[in-house]
Amino acid sequence: MNELVLALDSGTPLGAAEVFTNLLVTLLLGLAVMGVYRVSVGRRLISPAMQASLVLLAMIAAMVMMVIGNNVARAFSLVGALAIIRFRTRLRSPWDITFVFFSLATGIACGVGATRVAVIGTTVISLSVLALRLLPGFGGGAPSRSIRCDLAAYEKAEDGVRQILDRYTSERWLEEARSLRFGETMSYRYRVRLKDDEQLPEMMRALSESGGVERVVFTEDEERAGIED
Repeated sequence: MNELVLALDSGTPLGAAEVFTNLLVTLLLGLAVMGVYRVSVGRRLISPAMQASLVLLAMIAAMVMMVIGNNVARAFSLVGALAIIRFRTRLRSPWDITFVFFSLATGIACGVGATRVAVIGTTVISLSVLALRLLPGFGGGAPSRSIRCDLAAYEKAEDGVRQILDRYTSERWLEEARSLRFGETMSYRYRVRLKDDEQLPEMMRALSESGGVERVVFTEDEERAGIED
C-alpha cells in the first residue's frame, strides 16, 4: 500500500499488478459495505440492483482515483466531466446509473492515456458484474416486484388482502401506506416475491374479487434491471 501511495504522489504510472490488487481490495471492501447495508435494513426486501451498485461504484471510484493520482489538472477535468451528467431523463434504477459512471470512468482513463488502468479496470469490474449474478439474492431466485392495492376505507379489507398475499408470495414488505380521496380510500404498496410466477393472474383475480378492493396494480420492479434478468 505504501508503494501505491508513493506511485500516486510521484506521478509514476501504476503497474498492472498494483492496479489489479487495488481493484481486488476495493471489491472485497465493497462487498463488506453491501453486507453491512443488508444487515442495517433488517428484513426489508432490498433491490438487488441497489446492492450490486454499492460494490461496483466503489470499484469505479477507485479506478477514477488511480487515473487522477496527484494530478490537479485531471481532478478539475473530472469535475467538468461529471457535470455533464444531468439525469434529466429518468434512469430506471441504480443499476443504470452505475453503468453510466462505469462508462464515464472508462472514457476518462482512456482519454488521459491510462490505458492499463482502463483495460484492467474494465475487465475486473465486468467480471465482478458476472460474479455478483452468482451470489444468493442476485441472479437466482424469484425477483421482487411491486404491487399496489387501493381499498375502500369503510370496508376494512386489509386482513383479506394480507391473507391473499401470504398465499401467493414467499415474502412481502409494506413499502407505503397512504389515504386518498380525503380518507375514503386507503392505498397500500407492497414489495413482494411470488412463490410461482405462473400464479400471478390467479393472485390478481383473487385480490380484485376480494371485498373492499377498488384497484390492484402490479408493477415489474424497475430496480431489477440487468442484475436479475
